[in-house]
Amino acid sequence: MPVPFFYVIVNPVSGGGNGLRVWQEIQTELDARRIDYQVKVSQFSGHAVQLAQQIGNFAAESPAAILVIGGDGTLNQALTGVRSTIHPDMPLAYIPAGSGNDFARGIGLSPKPKEALAQILETSQPVNIDVGEFTETNHHQHGFFVNNIGIGFDAAIVSAANHSKAKNWLNKIHMGQLAYIINVIGVFFRQAAFPLTVTVDGKPTYISKAFLVTTSNHPYFGGGVKILPDAVPTDGKLDLIVVERPNLLYFLFLVLQVFLGRHTKYDAVHVFRSAHIQLSMNDIEDGQMDGEELGSRTYDMQFTTVPHPFWLSHLTHVPDQPSTH
Repeated sequence: MPVPFFYVIVNPVSGGGNGLRVWQEIQTELDARRIDYQVKVSQFSGHAVQLAQQIGNFAAESPAAILVIGGDGTLNQALTGVRSTIHPDMPLAYIPAGSGNDFARGIGLSPKPKEALAQILETSQPVNIDVGEFTETNHHQHGFFVNNIGIGFDAAIVSAANHSKAKNWLNKIHMGQLAYIINVIGVFFRQAAFPLTVTVDGKPTYISKAFLVTTSNHPYFGGGVKILPDAVPTDGKLDLIVVERPNLLYFLFLVLQVFLGRHTKYDAVHVFRSAHIQLSMNDIEDGQMDGEELGSRTYDMQFTTVPHPFWLSHLTHVPDQPSTH
């Protein structure tokens, strides 16, 4: 299959302005290689959804792909937009330019723009990667995610970081992930435990003191933290981790175990893997999807996966290992 026509969606402000810098670098490469493209610039929150919908419904070129330059949130919007069009399986390509870039990390895509572009252009045909699909009953929502949906601790960190004055400055010096790290202890003391019911393959599990709840498509969250080390983005399943509320010393111990890759063996950590997962809770908690805030509310969510084609020359992932409940 020849190199497709690229409909480029650029978020110039992603990563504290890194999106614009990366696009300028990629544009130079595309022009030098005489690759056809058309660029559309995301100008406000949610605009990339509309741009992807326009492309999916009215694209005149074939074969074609949507090349997203921005953060994981921009990629999420492009996916959400194109999935609602007459061409829901139009392939996506991605050049990471955000602060966390966990999706690129999870599929083995280079963080360096030129190298990522080379991985895209070396592709002879797109590869299918699982993306998450959710239905939220309480608020009648439906959508997709490329990384994860989190409730509780990690979502509260996202909220705190997004409202931090330091985040934009840290993004400008390419250290945006520090905005999350510096909020960890403060959020720990504010985040209370909450009851949660997890239903996997029709079997409910009640957890009375949930603290961190993350449903993910690949191992990483929070800008490189390997929270679900055995998650695989091509197995047709999602991985869910629930951590019970620890005291401070045990929390610090678990954080250390995360970086050593050993945290999933402890009793306070519950890991589930399935093609169908449901979460139900009545307490009002923070939520996040691909690093974007969902707000504070109750949740009754059903998760599954759907394969979506991506232009990528090879896919790197962690081997599938049986370490789940």
